[in-house]
Amino acid sequence: MLNDYKNKQGENMTRKIIVFVVVYMLLLLISPSLIYGYQEPEIPVLMYHHLEEHINNTTVISSKNFENQMKALKGAGYHTISVQQLYDYLNGQTLLPPKPILITFDDGYLSNYEKAYPVLKKYDMHAEIFVIASRILENDEKIQQPKEIPKMSWDQLKEMKDYMTIQSHTWDLHYKLPSENGRLNGAVYGPGFVDGQLESYHAYEERVRNDLIRSRKIIKEKLGYEPIAISYPYGIHSPSTIKLAKEAGFKMAFVIQNKHVKKGDSLFTLSRITVNGKDSGEVLIHKIKTAN
Repeated sequence: MLNDYKNKQGENMTRKIIVFVVVYMLLLLISPSLIYGYQEPEIPVLMYHHLEEHINNTTVISSKNFENQMKALKGAGYHTISVQQLYDYLNGQTLLPPKPILITFDDGYLSNYEKAYPVLKKYDMHAEIFVIASRILENDEKIQQPKEIPKMSWDQLKEMKDYMTIQSHTWDLHYKLPSENGRLNGAVYGPGFVDGQLESYHAYEERVRNDLIRSRKIIKEKLGYEPIAISYPYGIHSPSTIKLAKEAGFKMAFVIQNKHVKKGDSLFTLSRITVNGKDSGEVLIHKIKTAN
């Protein structure tokens, strides 16, 4: 009888332990904050373009101001993340470090290599570059489009792999087309006038889909990995743009809305914050904290 009693007590204790472990794991999956105080972050995604000495505005920042901003972010405890980390977090596959922030550049300017890359290395910070793939040079030759700010080469993009990952800004759709209603729209937005004729919806889809696929293919060919994200030129997009981006194989896309990214946001309209080159590091941090 005594042995039976002890066996039952042991079985009851085992059941309690199993129930506790199951409940703990469920709480961990549903809400980490209930277990160890993890708070779901709202992630600022910063958008930069070109660096040029003595010029500071919404698309250009001087090397000095860029370093001041990075130093301030580092000092304030921000931790840079990658697009892949953001994707995994938004899909519930990982947690993020405290005060996560994503730094991005558009277009693929040579200044990102010459001026931004050394600063990022100095402060051990990661960034993503959304390149217009057709503008990236085969080598380090100086051949550029007329009146165009110099772009990087594939060799330079490879060299930066320790601190920068490359994503797509289309193959060659960074321009606007007149639409049926007479307004200029981004080339990815919808049917436009091409060679004086309004293209059909089918022709529009084929043009954009082929371009987006080509951008992913060339990045894979040159750098060894496929980009998972695209930033729409000018931030302009439509439901058709989103559909075509998905069909091309992208997993997420970025627009410009000057607010934070958080869980539950649409993966194909993730917001970025336009950085003003005039802002001091302290002003930038204030803008980040007060963004919606």
